[in-house]
Amino acid sequence: MPAAPLTPPADRVAEVQGLFGPVSLSERTFQKLWRGGNFRAENLRTLSGKTLEIVSRGKWNRLDGPDFLGAEFRIGGERVVGDVEFHFYAEDWDAHGHGANPAFGNVALHVLLFPPKKDFPRRNAAGNAMETFLLLPHLNVDVEEYASAEALAAIEGRAEGDATLEFLLRKNLREREELLVAAARERWAQKTAFMRRRLEKTPPDALLHELVLETLGLRRNRPQMSRLALKFSPAAMLLAGAEALFRAAAGTWKLAGVRPANHPRARLGQYLTLLEKNPAWARQLRDAAKRLPAGKDFFLSGKAFRSTEKLPALRRFFAEEIFAGTVGGTRFDTLMCDAVIPMLAAESGENFFPAWYHWFLGDAPAKTAALLREAELVSRERPLCNGAFQGLLQIFLARGNGAGT
Repeated sequence: MPAAPLTPPADRVAEVQGLFGPVSLSERTFQKLWRGGNFRAENLRTLSGKTLEIVSRGKWNRLDGPDFLGAEFRIGGERVVGDVEFHFYAEDWDAHGHGANPAFGNVALHVLLFPPKKDFPRRNAAGNAMETFLLLPHLNVDVEEYASAEALAAIEGRAEGDATLEFLLRKNLREREELLVAAARERWAQKTAFMRRRLEKTPPDALLHELVLETLGLRRNRPQMSRLALKFSPAAMLLAGAEALFRAAAGTWKLAGVRPANHPRARLGQYLTLLEKNPAWARQLRDAAKRLPAGKDFFLSGKAFRSTEKLPALRRFFAEEIFAGTVGGTRFDTLMCDAVIPMLAAESGENFFPAWYHWFLGDAPAKTAALLREAELVSRERPLCNGAFQGLLQIFLARGNGAGT
């Protein structure tokens, strides 16, 4: 009788101190970044300084052994075929015993999420040369964004949702409210920190160009939109047209199950319409940052805050005057909360957390509202808002790492 396979390392979850704050991330999610090509694949180099071209990412191995089998690369101009192993840190190679395990004798590329603090393994279990590649600098969005994908899936799952509701209801209402706001503050801090890091490398108008396209790409086509934003300036996009831009990323789009309104060709056309109607939208958006309520005392009554700060009128202004009515519905609110408000806060140094918290809910799992209502965290005085969703998401992330149980 054959031995049962070991539990794959992909099922492990660890809290890692990333560049953007503590992150609860499973190795399976880390591997999904590679499998889906959710990173910039141009101008790559290994830690030894060699050029790296990814010809094939290999076959995902869900059992024991290397994470991806039979990948193909050009490393330093030479063709290399071998396996790929993933770790959060370089020292995990030895900690997991891979150096003495013959199953890892064909590993050609050791992929790390975070930079090594000291020397790193340079040979596989067979004693052959093994290159090391750092993935973090090439991600399209921050690590926390990828980790949150698992929490979003958990929110939609009955078992996890029920367990989190039970966890919340063990606290009194005041404690639940304070926990939700504190968790939302963590999300806000992570998002603004990430925007500051991006602004260090990218001018504000160019970053807004990237952020809008990434948001329009949704989660599945975000990497492809990001690459187009890096390759084409707004003026070049207008000259090319939506069809040519769509063809420029042919073979990489994820189209199965995509609704017509969310098709990349339609979303590219939407962005081009914005460029035609309001070519100066990015500059005007940055100038309009002063319209956002900043440094105000925070209070839980979202209904009163929205009325006092005129958030509905402010939403109409941004949607119609700046974005020329080209982005609507929950996608517009997602754009404001995930990209625009954190970026404006990072650039200006202003505290836009209250406005971000009480902003209108964007794209979110259908179960979000029901769970928040059952926990009595949503009411007429505290309407469903972005901050409540973000706080709930952060609670899922923390509990997924064993916190708050």
